[in-house]
Order: sequence, then structure tokens, then C-alpha cells
Amino acid sequence: MDLTVRRFASFSAWFLAAASAVLGAGVAKAGVIDTRGAQIRLGLVAEVAAILPGEPFRVGLRIEHDPGWHTYWRQPGIVGVPTSLTWELPEGFLAGPIQWPAPERVKMLGLTAWGYERDVLLLVTITPPAGLRDGVFVDLRAKGAWMACGRTCHPGWGDFLLKLPVNAQATTPVWDPAHKPLFAEATEELPPPLEGWSATVTSDETGGLQLHLQPDDPAVKVDATAHYEVYTYTPHVHSDESPQVSFPESGGVDLALRPLPIPAEPVDVLEAVVECSTGWPPGRTRSFATIAAKWLPAKS
Repeated sequence: MDLTVRRFASFSAWFLAAASAVLGAGVAKAGVIDTRGAQIRLGLVAEVAAILPGEPFRVGLRIEHDPGWHTYWRQPGIVGVPTSLTWELPEGFLAGPIQWPAPERVKMLGLTAWGYERDVLLLVTITPPAGLRDGVFVDLRAKGAWMACGRTCHPGWGDFLLKLPVNAQATTPVWDPAHKPLFAEATEELPPPLEGWSATVTSDETGGLQLHLQPDDPAVKVDATAHYEVYTYTPHVHSDESPQVSFPESGGVDLALRPLPIPAEPVDVLEAVVECSTGWPPGRTRSFATIAAKWLPAKS
């Protein structure tokens, strides 16, 4: 295994363990976020100005990056640590997983990882209980951990707090006009499923991976001039190399992927975000989409 990769893998494991220990003890007053030298800003915001009992609503971790800085996606690839949120909610409240915007290719120590240089909003759906009393204020607390990198990398962790009132009289959501546009923009950045396509992945005798995407409609043609990327949910693919692209006569597109040098647990389905720079046909309205590729037996 490459020495840089081994060192960063060891550091990532240390950081996750250290962050878990520190977050468990509490490191900052709620709402006071020390980014430890990283040129980023973080804050927890809500799409609504008030909570309706029993009605799910969305909150988001807003991350703003100065030029030259980035944070990491849910599965960063060869290097990096994903941003995480651990919730401390009142009794009866439930928090869903982070909904991740489409990632970008970012550079760390000369290696390409998957993350964000642009400002992003990491969405989370909160479901409150139905029996909340009108007019009370609810504290929504989350402990966050992140890695921000520019020319140097800065691990960070801190406490976030949102205080929202309960409006049991309202029958429709009470939107926050300052934040609702941010949530609409973030929703557009969530990759939808790649409808009208099938996806399979195979490995060959050298350990290389071949992802095949096939449109259900034979009349649908892929764009041979487009740029293609694959961002996997599990650590099976090397993020430092773009896929080698070919177009079989039977249609669709083949994406040859280099496996990550760190062994990953076997899976039956390879989940990923796939990118086509000119938009996925037939509609070509979205450049990013999600797939669940069935893992076929290895080719001999």
C-alpha cells in the first residue's frame, strides 16, 4: 500500500477515535464553533420558523468554504474524513441521516478525494412527537465533527444548538423566509435515482472493476463527448483516478474503475453517485444521479 495512503488511513482512524472521545465529553459552548484555523464557517439552520407537532421538518448544517479550502463527502475515497452529526434531541424526537449533495473532486496532499469546495447545506429530517405543547421552545442539539483542508488539514468538532418554538395552532408549515431558499437550492443538489437505466459491476482477474450502465430504451444514446465520474458510497473505488470510459456496441457506457488499495468489505450491491457532465439521457436535466449496481460474479 502507498505510504501516504497508509499514513492518512492511520490518521483518519485516530481522528475518528479522538473526535468520538472529545464529543462525548463536550468541547464547546453550544453555538460557539472553533474551526481550529480552518478557513470555513459552520452553522445549524432550520427550514421552518416553528415546529408543528408530529410534522417532520428539515434542518441543515451550513458549511461555507473560503477559496482553496474543502471538507469531505460521506465517503471521501483515498483520503479524508466525512463530516458527521451526532444528535441530542428531546424525548420523542427522531433525526434521519445526512442527505448528501453531489460531491466534487478535491485535492489533498496531491491526491484526489471526494468532498466540497463550494458552500453546501447538509440536510437532515427531524420528526417531532405529536403531543408537543403550543408555545414551548425546543432545543435541538448536535455534536459535529469534520475535517477541513487547504494547504494543511484541520480536524474540528463542536456543539450546535437550534432553539425553535412549537406552533400547535398552525395547519401548514411555518417557513423561515431567510432559510427556505437555501433549502430549495440544497434539495436541487441531491442526486436523484438514475431512472430508466440498469447498472451492474464486475471484477476481473487483475482486481479491476467494470461498471456497466445500460439504458432500458435502446433508442437512448449516451454522449461520447461527456466527462464521466463515479463516487461510491463504500470504499471500493480509488478516488485519485477518473474512470476509463468506453462505449460497447450493445449500447450504454462502461466505466473501468481502479479499486482502492485498502481492502473493503464485500457487498452485493455497489451504491454510487454517477456523473455525466452533459446530463443523463433521456432528459439530460441532471448531471448527477444515484445507482445501485448489482455485483456480478468475477470474470475469468
